[in-house]
Amino acid sequence: MRETTEPVDRPLGWALIGCGGAGNGHARWASSTADITVRGFCDIQAEASQRLNQEYGGDYATTDPARVFADPTVDIVSIATPHNSHADLAVAACRAGKHLFLEKPMAMTTADCLRVIEAMQAAGTKLMLNFSIRFSGAAQAIKQRLGSPKVSHSQCMMGRADLNRWRWHPKEGGGPLYDVGVHMVDFLCWMHDSMPMEVYATGGQVTHPGELGSPDMVDTAAVTIRFANGSVATFLMSDAGSNPVISKWFFEFFDGEGSAVLYEHFRKVTFSAPDPKSGEIAGETVTPPSLERLPLLVAAIRNDTEPYIPAQAGIMATLLVEKIVASIQTGRPQEVQMLYWEPQQ
Repeated sequence: MRETTEPVDRPLGWALIGCGGAGNGHARWASSTADITVRGFCDIQAEASQRLNQEYGGDYATTDPARVFADPTVDIVSIATPHNSHADLAVAACRAGKHLFLEKPMAMTTADCLRVIEAMQAAGTKLMLNFSIRFSGAAQAIKQRLGSPKVSHSQCMMGRADLNRWRWHPKEGGGPLYDVGVHMVDFLCWMHDSMPMEVYATGGQVTHPGELGSPDMVDTAAVTIRFANGSVATFLMSDAGSNPVISKWFFEFFDGEGSAVLYEHFRKVTFSAPDPKSGEIAGETVTPPSLERLPLLVAAIRNDTEPYIPAQAGIMATLLVEKIVASIQTGRPQEVQMLYWEPQQ
């Protein structure tokens, strides 16, 4: 492990491991961040790293992550590889003294999440998760105006999946709970701003019975989460079909008086509340701009503060996915115990 000393007189060097669709987003964000210099691109497919290196003006393309970890000009590494590789790559990056912007899920087991956290703490580096919904300006507006809801209902409904994609592989991707379910549970924990205490779920292999390569994989889940502050969240996730009225992602939050509906892929929010004089329901729709992602990690590094979406959030999301699967398999509610819980920013 190299000693981590934060440069104060130059932009932070950045490199990417995983040059697919998600990685292209990371490259776009890095290239548009003034306090970042794009250095390198890595992918097991040489043409993928070469393509992004040419497009975004890096110094090199490689198929070997060790080259990125050994590069003294790289301060931040984005990891956007298949889910089952996150933990080992993240641990190696931390041991090399690199800060991380890590795609979701943090890892596919809580044990691997804890390995990452231990490596991060030992190295004194920063780690921020890419839970996309939290960067939504509309979601931020709900957080600011509504506060912690008493009740929420959400769904992520998708068109029928192509099971040949790696995201549906039982080991590489883990299916939709690890792909989109982690977004859902992270966002709900952040919005409810309380420790989840109990999870009950039903579902299983509803749309692809016997086709998912493992009896433990889930394609459909209907979930209820009970939080320590007494609030309750429900959500539905499946690839049983979608429609343009509600769209893929849909969220409703209720605080006892007013409500907020988040829709159009979490870009737009409609607030409703009774008028204090007439009692009639009045509504307002806003579409605030999204937060820029990598500047938030840069600020945490420069100021030695907690990143906007910290590592603890990654552990919680993976833990809740594990509890959802266990509840579906056993037919019983699952108690949640979390050592790392703290209210989120």
